[in-house]
Amino acid sequence: MYQISINQKYKEKKFKIPIHLALGHEAIATAISKVMSTKDSLILTHRNIAYNLARIDSLKPILNEYLLEKNGLMEGKLGSMNLINPNKGVLYSSSILGNNFAVAVGVSLTHDMHQSEGITIVLGGDGSIEEGSFHESLLMLKSLNLSALVIIENNEWSMSTRINERRHPINLQKFC
Repeated sequence: MYQISINQKYKEKKFKIPIHLALGHEAIATAISKVMSTKDSLILTHRNIAYNLARIDSLKPILNEYLLEKNGLMEGKLGSMNLINPNKGVLYSSSILGNNFAVAVGVSLTHDMHQSEGITIVLGGDGSIEEGSFHESLLMLKSLNLSALVIIENNEWSMSTRINERRHPINLQKFC
């Protein structure tokens, strides 16, 4: 419901920034938020709104961030695609496709070096698994035996092209 409200304001041109909603991601975001401990880290993509909403369960700080106001979640400095909330474990989000996987490896390695009980949860879309950083990051996580949960949200689209029209299937079992 919050995202629909933001979408309406976006249509009314209330924002000076691009906003990427995550309609349909709410259940995953809520489930992740419920299982996260205070020591876990969440690494997101540009479609981070559902996860940020699940972590604080309030529209106002996010709406104010999108309006670039000082009382926004990050004082109006990050806008939409890079919105984080370190106090709630949301350490990183990026508009660069697939770059969050490599960052997740670094965060997970930090957890390991400090013998933290937390894990790193990283999310990406199915289009991002075409990036080399995705494959390299999975290999690094596995090789170093790091504590991470990689979640790929697969709607079978990459932008406006169906995945099966763009590439052959990727066998993720090879990384297990």
